[in-house]
Amino acid sequence: MFKIFDSHIHFNMKEKDIVSDFKKQAETLDGFILILNNQEEKKIFEKNFLKDFIYQFPLSAIAINYELANYEFLEKINNNGITLGIKLHPRLSNITRDKFTRVVNVIEQIDPEFIIIDCFYYGSSLETHINLDLSIYIAKYFKNNKILLAHSGGHKILEYMLYTRDLKNIYYDLSLTSNYLRYTSVRLDMINFIKFNYSKIFFGSDYPDFSIESAVDIYLDLTKEAKLNYDKINLIFEQNFVSFLNLEGKL
Repeated sequence: MFKIFDSHIHFNMKEKDIVSDFKKQAETLDGFILILNNQEEKKIFEKNFLKDFIYQFPLSAIAINYELANYEFLEKINNNGITLGIKLHPRLSNITRDKFTRVVNVIEQIDPEFIIIDCFYYGSSLETHINLDLSIYIAKYFKNNKILLAHSGGHKILEYMLYTRDLKNIYYDLSLTSNYLRYTSVRLDMINFIKFNYSKIFFGSDYPDFSIESAVDIYLDLTKEAKLNYDKINLIFEQNFVSFLNLEGKL
């Protein structure tokens, strides 16, 4: 069986014991990127994981909503040796085209190790459905930064493949999309997406919206239908993640 590195996992805020539940999920993984979207999640992380994070989870990182990454937090992260990325979520942060310059200015001040951009379309606030434009803008502006497009566009997955393949610093995961759209016509698009982009795709579960186990099963089904061999599947579950976070020396 493959080692499993999860590029997109959250705290389960509905659990009575959030900390214990997260540790239980983390035990099933070899590494992960923990997403902190809001102030409550940030506080849980600082209180329960900050000081021991690199010792408990040496092959992992966090990605925080860019609006929450103030100087005090960044200093704590740096002092504790944690690999930090930032998360851009157009819908949650109400990012529109006129705010792109401001977003860039904030990223430059934070100087993250990587950038994650939420790329799933939901809701009627069409002015924030700028995920693809934002992704291309950020990737071109920060040419030396690695950019992970979470969810890979959802129902627009083929557009994402065709419009971003020439951008060498862009990577993808199928978290949420693989589970949420598994019984739709998008499934065939996902299979072709995997077939052509396996060297730049990560496994992602989007726990707790979907269980890690179910996400793994669906990924395996999709990679089988894409006719990938063991080595190519291993890229998705392990090696692409390891390279993305420069973890080779820690294995």
